[in-house]
Amino acid sequence: FTIVREEGPLALYKGSSVAMVMVSHGGIQFVAYEFLKSRFGSYTRAERAKKKDSERISILEKIEDSLGYLTMGAASKIIASTFTYPLQVIKSRLQQRAEAVDISQEGKITVKRREYRGVVDCVSRIWRNEGVLGFFKGCVPNALRVAPSSAITFVVYESVMDVLGKE
Repeated sequence: FTIVREEGPLALYKGSSVAMVMVSHGGIQFVAYEFLKSRFGSYTRAERAKKKDSERISILEKIEDSLGYLTMGAASKIIASTFTYPLQVIKSRLQQRAEAVDISQEGKITVKRREYRGVVDCVSRIWRNEGVLGFFKGCVPNALRVAPSSAITFVVYESVMDVLGKE
């Protein structure tokens, strides 16, 4: 209720237009994963096709496939995160509190007003003050944070698809 009291009820919707565009993140991730799988995962299917139906896939082959799926899952998440990260930065900047405490290198504490008038104002101020790198601040730590969970998700996805007998 503090946000509503200090900034009004519309403050609850700051950055929502950018958040709606960010739904493309999942689409980018799956396209990247399927592309990587079609390029680098094809050798496993080709090798399995050579085997007779009566032969089973060894544990070593399953582990090898899982490592490939882990890598492709992590890489697809990093690709999607990098593509959509500028949107995340814009959304975060729009949603941050209007007044923030800033500590200078000399240790001086000041209250700084950081209110953006909208998406265009936010983009232009980031571009003007920080350049293109301003849109990617924190991209590497974010990628390192989200890639492992995505990698595991895709290994589980492929394992379930394998058990269900679907390609």
